[in-house]
Amino acid sequence: MVTTPLKIVIAGPHGSSGGLEIHTSELERFLVSQGHHVLRVNVINHNKLSHFPRDQIFITNSPGFRGKLNKSIDWFLASLACRKFAPDLLVSTAIGFGYTLLARLVGSRVFRIIQLVTDYPSNDAGMLRLVHAHNAVAAQTALLKTQFMLKISPNVPAHVLPCFHQIDSSIYQFKPNVTPLSQPRLAYFGRLVGNKGIPFLLDAWSRLDILPLPSLDIWGSGELKAELDNIIRKSPLLSSCVTLKGPYPNGLEYVNILSSYNGLVLPSQSTEGLPLVLLEAASVGLPILTTRVGGIPDFANSNPDVVMVEVGQDALRL
Repeated sequence: MVTTPLKIVIAGPHGSSGGLEIHTSELERFLVSQGHHVLRVNVINHNKLSHFPRDQIFITNSPGFRGKLNKSIDWFLASLACRKFAPDLLVSTAIGFGYTLLARLVGSRVFRIIQLVTDYPSNDAGMLRLVHAHNAVAAQTALLKTQFMLKISPNVPAHVLPCFHQIDSSIYQFKPNVTPLSQPRLAYFGRLVGNKGIPFLLDAWSRLDILPLPSLDIWGSGELKAELDNIIRKSPLLSSCVTLKGPYPNGLEYVNILSSYNGLVLPSQSTEGLPLVLLEAASVGLPILTTRVGGIPDFANSNPDVVMVEVGQDALRL
C-alpha cells in the first residue's frame, strides 16, 4: 500500500474479453489494491452494457453520424468530469481523438501517460497529436518502445510498461493437462479479425502431413466468423478436426479451458503488440506457435517453449 494515495484517471476500452479490455481492468484493480483513488473512463460498443455504474464514466461507440456526434459530446463531458476530479495522473490505454481531447482538457498539472500496445505507421498525424498531448509514453515491450521512437517521436519520454493479464497463479489453481500427446488438442484464443491470420492457419492446417490431424479449437468472436465457418464447412478434412467454439469466458473457467490444451497457436500477421493470451498460455505451461510481428519477439526470443515463424501463408505451411 502507498503512503500517499494518488487520484488517477484510467481511460480505455471496457469489457471482459480482448487483451486491451482485460489489461485496463486489471490495471485499475491493481491501482485500487495499492490504495489509489481511481476514476474509470470506459469506452464501450453500442448496446454492450445495460447498466452503467454511477461511479464510472461511459462513452458509447455507436454507428453513423449521430453516433459519432454523441461520442464527441461524451468525450467532452468526460473531460470536464475528469478535470473536476482533479487527478494527479491520467493513464490512457487506447488511441483515438477522444483520448487526445481528454489529455488536453484534463488539466495542465496532471501527468499524462499514453500506453502503446502495438506498432503504428511512421509519421501518422493523429498519433503525433495524441502522443504530444501526453507527457510520456508507456510501451508494452522494449521492441515497441524502439519502434515508437523511430517511427513516431524520439522526443517524448518513453518507458516499458508490460500489460496486466488475468491469470494470477496465487489465486487460480489450474488443472494439469492429461491429454495424451498421441491425440494433441490445440487452440486459438482471440478476436476473429483480419490481422490475426486465421484463414492462413486453416490453409496450413489442411496441408499438414499428419494423420489423424490434431484437433484445433478456435475461441473468440468477430467479423470473420461467417467466413471461417464457410471455409471449415467446405473442407471435409477441416470439418473433422476444427471447431469454432465462440466467445470464451474469463476467470477460473477460462484458466481451466486454456490449460486443458496441449498448445496454443497465434498466427497474427500485422498490427500486433504482445498479445496477453501468450502470457496467459505461458503461465499455464502451454507450448506456443506464433509469428514474428509487433512485440511478440520480445516474448519469444530465447524462449524454449515458443516456436516463432515469419508472417505470411507460406511460413505457416512449414
